[in-house]
Amino acid sequence: MVHSMATDLVRARRVAWLVIAAGAAVAAGAGTGCRPAIRPDKPGDEPGPVARLEQPRPKVTGGRQIVVGEMCPQAAGGRPAVAPLVMRSATWVDAQADLAYIVERGMVPRFTVFGVDGKVAGVFETVGLMDLGIAQQVAAGTYVGGMPCTADAGGGQRVEDPKCAPATGGCGIAVGEIARPDDLPPTPVFQTGGACVAGEALAVDLDGDGTPEQFPLAALLDGGRSPAAEWSAAPAPAAAGACRPSFELYDVRLTPVVEPGKPIDPKHTVGLDVLAVADLDGDGRKELVLALKFPTVRTIAVYTAPDSAQRLELAGEGQSFPR
Repeated sequence: MVHSMATDLVRARRVAWLVIAAGAAVAAGAGTGCRPAIRPDKPGDEPGPVARLEQPRPKVTGGRQIVVGEMCPQAAGGRPAVAPLVMRSATWVDAQADLAYIVERGMVPRFTVFGVDGKVAGVFETVGLMDLGIAQQVAAGTYVGGMPCTADAGGGQRVEDPKCAPATGGCGIAVGEIARPDDLPPTPVFQTGGACVAGEALAVDLDGDGTPEQFPLAALLDGGRSPAAEWSAAPAPAAAGACRPSFELYDVRLTPVVEPGKPIDPKHTVGLDVLAVADLDGDGRKELVLALKFPTVRTIAVYTAPDSAQRLELAGEGQSFPR
């Protein structure tokens, strides 16, 4: 059932509305540690998660206040919907209660949806909040534009990427600015980039200096098979060859480290898709939006570089639409 958008905002709250929303997000995060509730089931013969102290979220200094989500054209009974994943307000937040609050209050009136080439494929206009009986409530609304698995072919034509639909279910990354319900913001312009696999690393130019940073694939998951809180770049090997970056990248295998001579259990291998490389928050450095495909669940993680292109920090993680 779609809930109606709130219309009872009074003049005195127009200045404080975003501060209140951000405060609610931070307060909820303080109680939960702001860690994603989604964790894949692990095979029974694998060691349990490694205990660790919870890491603080990346700091926020200026830039856009946004919600990052996944838009599926037919998720809501054949109609489009956006699953909110991560929010950047006073800090980065992925608590579903805070994301649902922002959407229900009409504070994300519009989402920009990317195509496989990093260009805008279409626009999703939010109507309200909907419960589909999955892990999170989703934004219901209308979508106008091309499908996320297509690219601009010029002349108003679009061409489909045959690898996209099998990997994403035909869904794409959507980004909406947090705004007052009565003040629809203009559609932002995002600086996009690309990533590729160079040897055993993910190569991506985060700061646009022409030299890609090299992030070791083996360091993406922590000891508990969750996205690492920090992901640091490593020097490029002398023998590493150049690779051709693309906005989206599919079917990268994250092979676990095992003892010499011990076979690798296929159940322990995690799949990785790069869903977007773009400066979402407007700070001059690009974010990475990654899909992690575990044996029992698919999650989407957002990484940001708040201080340096040499170090990515986990902004948040959320569960994607069921595949």
